Amino acid sequence: MPATWIRAARARLGPALLAAALLAPGAALGDSIRCPGGLVGTGDSKLDLLGKCGRPALVEERLEERARVRVEPGGRGADERRATSTVERWTYNFGPRQFVKHVTLVFGRVERIEEGSYGYDLGAAPPPLVLVRARCEPSAVREGASSFDLLARCGEPAVRDLKVLTLTESEGDGAGGRSVTRTVTQELWTYDFGPLVLVRRALLEEGRVVRVETGSYGYAVTP
Repeated sequence: MPATWIRAARARLGPALLAAALLAPGAALGDSIRCPGGLVGTGDSKLDLLGKCGRPALVEERLEERARVRVEPGGRGADERRATSTVERWTYNFGPRQFVKHVTLVFGRVERIEEGSYGYDLGAAPPPLVLVRARCEPSAVREGASSFDLLARCGEPAVRDLKVLTLTESEGDGAGGRSVTRTVTQELWTYDFGPLVLVRRALLEEGRVVRVETGSYGYAVTP
C-alpha cells in the first residue's frame, strides 16, 4: 500500500481500522460494484459512481504518470508527450456482512474495481450526497467558452478532474536544434442537468473548452 494512501487512511480511519486494513487479505479484482442506485462497472464515469453509490467511506489520491509517447524522428513537432493524472482510490464500506469495494478512478473514469475483506460497522450512515445541478442550459457548455464563462453561466460542475501534459518539442534542425518543454493543464468538468437531461463533459485546456462530450442521464435533483 503506497505511503500516501497510508497517511490518508491514518488521518481518516484511525490506527485500529488502518491496522485491520493492512492485515486484510489481498484484494480480488472485479468488474462491477452493485450499489443502491444500480450497477457501476469499469469505464463508467465518476458521476455514475457518485450518483449510484453515493459518498465513499475513504478517498485517497496520488499523482501518477499514466502515458508516455515518443514521436518518430523526422518532421517538426512534439518528440515526447507525457501525461500525469490524479489517480483516486475510493473505498466503499457496506458493513460487516459485505465485502469492501475499492474503486480506482483516472481522469473521471472507473479504471479498476477490487474486492477487499469484510467491512466494518462505523455507526451512523453518512448524510446523503447532494450532487450540484447546473444552472444553465446544456447549450451553454460549448467549445471556445472560457472557464470563467462556464462558472458564471452554469455554476460549479458536479465533478472536476485534472491531468497535466508535458510536451517536448524540437526547434530548429541539425546540430543547432534544441528541445523546448512546455506544460499543458487539462481539466474535465462534468455538468449534471438532472435525470431527464444528458450530462455534458467539458474538456478545458489552459482555461478554455476544447471539446464537449455528451454522457448518460444525470442524477442531480431539484432542491
